Amino acid sequence: MADLSREELQKLIEKMERDKQAMLEKMTPEEREAAELKAKKAIEEDNARMQKLIDNAAAVAVDPAKEGTIQPKFCPACGAAVEGGKFCTYCGSPLTVVDKS
Repeated sequence: MADLSREELQKLIEKMERDKQAMLEKMTPEEREAAELKAKKAIEEDNARMQKLIDNAAAVAVDPAKEGTIQPKFCPACGAAVEGGKFCTYCGSPLTVVDKS
């Protein structure tokens, strides 16, 4: 994404607010309720992911040299804790450095 000025960002936010309001006005009460539930679920999932990151960081900060301490690995792109694999389960970025030589 290109760097936006404060004015451009404000205009974008205002446009998105207008678009959101227009969509909400077209929705039935049932559709609105379903959309609110979906948004709440997404927020809860994000909060759970953030709490997991905080918990993982706290576990390492307590005593990283302590035997048996789980040393979480973090995605180099987004910082999410990962449990292995080749790609971050949160942002999809590769987790391994590719040797370009």
